[in-house]
Amino acid sequence: MKAEILNKYNIPVPRYTSYPPANLFSPLYDSVRYETDLLLSNSNGTDKLSFYIHIPFCNSLCLYCGCNKQVMPKEGDGVALYVDYLLKELELLSQKIDPLRKVYQIHFGGGSPTSIPLNHIKKILEAIRSKFVIAPEAEVAIECHPGYLDEQAWKSLIDMGFTRMSIGIQDIDSKVLRQVKRTESKLPLHEIVSLLRSNGIEINIDLIYGLPLQTAESFGKTIEAVLDLRPDRVVTFSYAHVPWVHPIQKALERVGLPTPHEKAVMYSKTLGIALERGYVQIGLDHFVLPTDALAMALQEGSLHRNFQGYCTKEITGQVYALGVTGISQLYGSYAQNCKDISTYYSFLNRDTLPAVTGYSLTEEEQVIKEIITELMCNYRCNPLRILSDFGIDTDSLHTISFLKYDALKEMAEDGLCSVDEDTGEIVMEKSAHAFVRNVAACFDIHYNPKAPAGYSKPI
Repeated sequence: MKAEILNKYNIPVPRYTSYPPANLFSPLYDSVRYETDLLLSNSNGTDKLSFYIHIPFCNSLCLYCGCNKQVMPKEGDGVALYVDYLLKELELLSQKIDPLRKVYQIHFGGGSPTSIPLNHIKKILEAIRSKFVIAPEAEVAIECHPGYLDEQAWKSLIDMGFTRMSIGIQDIDSKVLRQVKRTESKLPLHEIVSLLRSNGIEINIDLIYGLPLQTAESFGKTIEAVLDLRPDRVVTFSYAHVPWVHPIQKALERVGLPTPHEKAVMYSKTLGIALERGYVQIGLDHFVLPTDALAMALQEGSLHRNFQGYCTKEITGQVYALGVTGISQLYGSYAQNCKDISTYYSFLNRDTLPAVTGYSLTEEEQVIKEIITELMCNYRCNPLRILSDFGIDTDSLHTISFLKYDALKEMAEDGLCSVDEDTGEIVMEKSAHAFVRNVAACFDIHYNPKAPAGYSKPI
């Protein structure tokens, strides 16, 4: 891709892990509305359940982190208290959810879920299993910080019944890890992979590019070393530098960050190495083996995603979140829990679900959500077909009221995508996959490129 095109479109734009994005959630959406939507979710949308459990604790804070997190409590047993309240939230949720619905996804995120004593993770899993039926094909996943886990800890997680583990190594270069204050893995990565694979666990390895001291050459070595292990999935997150949102990131500026051009070279090199090794690119930042369910779903045009990441439609459920800042993703609405732990406890002491912000989608936004989701996941979509699925007949793309048609045509002329005016089909060009969210933004009625609201750049 030419430098002038890259610079033209490497602008702040939503990542579209949800539509509308979370920055548009409103405090007018409260726990009362959430409880109503919980009941409606039993009859609206898919009947599949997906649980997200947020563990905010870390032993120390990495300087790049944009997650909701806090250092492990030093006084008393603050972790046990948090887990007790989380189970109380689960109890309140279970009273609103039809018990005949099955669970197809369980995902632990953070923070660092594996920073806490693992008996708490086991306790949460047992509580979910006691209240709901777990589908045989369910994915039970956890984000793992390898700096906190010895061999026995990994074996304990295996024994709990996890089917997928994400290993957050971020980089194999010790200098980079020290600079961003990331604790290095206790065990060699190849030993972890061997242990998990021998027990039938599906393996994700998570990396970040765009950190201080990284170069295209050094990150290329990291990619090669990771792919040599043949994990099922590799995730290469583009570091989003937003210190006005996460002040801890400001410290990285003293060392210096790669330029957008340097990040683009890292991305291009990563893509080239992954494809050469036989991996399939998925969405913004995933690479998977061709036998992976995500690769097959992409080929069929049935790839999906939610706040927990990319998934197939076969296991995609409505998401019910537990813990501080957790975002529930129901049919037609989002609900986010409070960020402060003491406030979280206060809600639950009143037997009230701790949702303090959220969003109810209009019918038009529901249509836009489907268009953006399909484009972001499958690199192609047909807005005319999606409108027809909602009972809206439209003859051509330029008559869609919410589409910025001129912007879409300009992107097509610049080589980001192709647009078939006869069928309405939009297809991303392979060389422009990193800019799929720019094309998606053409359908976003809320996005204003002149006031990008602190979004990160594609590269």
